Amino acid sequence: MRILFASQSFFPNIGGVSTHLLNLGVGLQQRGHSVSEVHLRPPNAESYEEIRNISVFRVPKEPLDRKMLAGYSRFKEAVYNESHGLAVGFTKDPVESEGYAEYYKVNDEIGNQLDSLLEKELPEVVHIHDFQLLLLYRYIPRGIPLIFTWHIPFVPTMSRFLKEFMIRHMNEFDRVIFSTRAYADEAVKHGLIREKVEVICPITDTALFKKLDVPPSRFRKRYRMKKNAQVILCVQRIDRKSGHEQLIRAMPAVLKKYPEARLVFVGGKSLSGKISNDRKVYEKRVKDVIKELGLRKKVVFTGNIDYESLPEVYNSADIVALTSKLEGFGLSVTEGMACGKAIIGTNAGGIPEQVKHGYNGYLVGVGDYKATAAYIIKLLGDEKLRERMGQNGMKTVKKKFLKSYTVDKHIKLYHDVLLEKTERYSPRMMKLEDVQGLVTDLDRTLADVPGRVGNDVIKALKGLRKPLILSTGRPKKFAIDFYKRYPIFDAVVSENGAVIYMSEDDRMITITNKFVATAMGRIKHEGIKARFGSVITSVNVRDSSRLEKALKPIRKHLKLVRNVDEIMVLPKNVDKATGSKIALDLLKLDPGKVIIIGDAENDVELFNLPGYRPITRNAHAKLKMVADHVTKKPASRGIIEIINQLKS
Repeated sequence: MRILFASQSFFPNIGGVSTHLLNLGVGLQQRGHSVSEVHLRPPNAESYEEIRNISVFRVPKEPLDRKMLAGYSRFKEAVYNESHGLAVGFTKDPVESEGYAEYYKVNDEIGNQLDSLLEKELPEVVHIHDFQLLLLYRYIPRGIPLIFTWHIPFVPTMSRFLKEFMIRHMNEFDRVIFSTRAYADEAVKHGLIREKVEVICPITDTALFKKLDVPPSRFRKRYRMKKNAQVILCVQRIDRKSGHEQLIRAMPAVLKKYPEARLVFVGGKSLSGKISNDRKVYEKRVKDVIKELGLRKKVVFTGNIDYESLPEVYNSADIVALTSKLEGFGLSVTEGMACGKAIIGTNAGGIPEQVKHGYNGYLVGVGDYKATAAYIIKLLGDEKLRERMGQNGMKTVKKKFLKSYTVDKHIKLYHDVLLEKTERYSPRMMKLEDVQGLVTDLDRTLADVPGRVGNDVIKALKGLRKPLILSTGRPKKFAIDFYKRYPIFDAVVSENGAVIYMSEDDRMITITNKFVATAMGRIKHEGIKARFGSVITSVNVRDSSRLEKALKPIRKHLKLVRNVDEIMVLPKNVDKATGSKIALDLLKLDPGKVIIIGDAENDVELFNLPGYRPITRNAHAKLKMVADHVTKKPASRGIIEIINQLKS
C-alpha cells in the first residue's frame, strides 16, 4: 500500500505524535508498504527530506505569515488546553472564535500544496494525525480511504461547542482512532458514528526500548551527579498539562531521606513551542518553583536527547515518572516499562491504561505531591520491589504494547477500509495475467496433514502456469525430498528462510552466521531436546526458558521464532520473507504482483512482502489481522478456492 501521513510535526521534532509516526512509518515499511509524510514546515527547515526511507514533505514551501501563525497557534492552544482540562476555551462555536480564521488558512495553505503532491502519485490511504490539520480531509479525493487519529484526551469537561465542532468534522472520515476506550465512548456519546471508531494505542519502538546492561555511572557523570545518585526520570517537555511542578514539589521530602537523589527532566521545545510563545509562561513558573524550594542543584534539565540514545537514559534511572494533569496516552510510560523500570504516574488519561497500581508501579492523584514523594521514597528504599515492578512492566508491554502488534492493527484497519471502498483486494477482481507467481507455506496450508499433499491441490497449482515458490520452516533435507516428490516448484525456501534452493540450475543458497553453530553446541550441551537442520534448530515451546538461558550470551546475534508448538533458532535478520525475497529476485518476479499464502505465526514476516496476501480459514489470528482475504475453506481447499476465483 502507498500510505500518506499528514500531521503538524514529524521526527526529528520532539513529541509523542512525532515519535508515534516515526515508529508507525518504519513499521509499515518493514512490512513492504510505502510511506510519505506531509507536515507544517518549521522556520528554516528544508521543504523535502528523506528520514528512515520515509519521504517527508514540509509545507508550505514559503514561510507562513507570522500573524497567521500566531492566530493559528492561539486557536489550537485553546483546543489543546480545553481537551486537557486546563481551561474552558470555547463559549461559542469555534468557527466564531479568535484564531479560527488563521487555523482555517493554515489548513488551506497546506491543503492546496497537498493537492499538487497527490497529483504526482495518488496514495491508497491518507492518515491525518491530530486536530491541528483536521480540515485537510476537504482536499483528499473521496475515493481514497481517509483515517483520522485523535491523539489527545476527549473528555467530559470539554465544552459542547468544541465537542460538536470536532465530531462534525470527524464524521467526514472513514475511521477515527482514539488511544483509549474512554475517549472513544465520550466521542460516540456526543455524535461520532460508532462504526467509525477504532481504539489503537500509540506505538513505542519495543525493539529499541528494552532492558540494557549499561553502566549507570556513565549517565550520572555526564550530568555531574555522584555515582550513587538516585535518579527519578521524567521524559516530557514542559507545557501546561505536564507534571513537572508536581514532581518538583515532591523532591524536598525525598531529599530528606535520600540527599543524593536527583530529578531529571528530558525534553526540549516542541514545534508548537517554536512557532508560539504561549508555553513560555509555564516554563517560567516551573523555574520559579525550583528557585522557591532551593532545588537548583537537585533538578537536572538535559534538553532534547537523541531518540536512539533514550534507552540508555531510561536504563540508567531508578524510577520513571509521568505526573501529567491529563495525558492522551503517555508514551514515556511505555518506554520506561519496556526498559524494566517501575513507574509513578498520575491517575489521568492514558496513564492508568498502562500502570496497574502496585503491580508495575504506583498511581497518584493529580497534584498530590505528598503521595508522589511517599512512593518515590518507598521505591528508592526497596531494590527488590523496583526490580519486581520492572519485570511486571516488561510483561505488560509484551502483552499489550508490542510495536509489531500495534503496526499490525493499523495495517488491518487500512485494509478493512480499502475493502469497503474498493474491491481491489478481492481475488475475483484480480486479473490472472497480472499475477506473476505464487508463494505458499507447506504444513496446514498446502498440506492438510503435515508433509502430505493431495493431488487436487498439486493439479490446481500446475494449472496456474505461474512460477511457484514453496516457503517452509522444515529442514533442508525434508524440503528437498518433498520437492523431488512434487517437482512443480521453481524455488524451495526451507529452514524458515535460511536455505534457498533454485530448481532450474540446482543451486543452493544458505544464509547463516558463526553464532548458529555456537547455538547448536550450547543447546546440545544443556541437553535440550531439539531437531537440527543445516542452519535452523527447533525446540519444543515447553523448553523455551531453558533455551533462552542457554543462548543468553549470544542472543542478540540470533532470531527466535514461534511456530505452532516449536521455537525456531535462526541467524539474526533471517525469516521467510528474507529467503522468499531472494528467490523472487532470482526469478525476476515483482513481489507486489505475487500471491503469498500462509497460515502460522512464522508466516507473519512472509506477509511483510507487498503482494496479494490471502490466508486460509485455519490461519493463526495474527495473520488474520494483516491478510487481504480469508478463504471460506481451510488449508489446501482454501488454496484451490483462491486459484478458482483468480480464474473465474
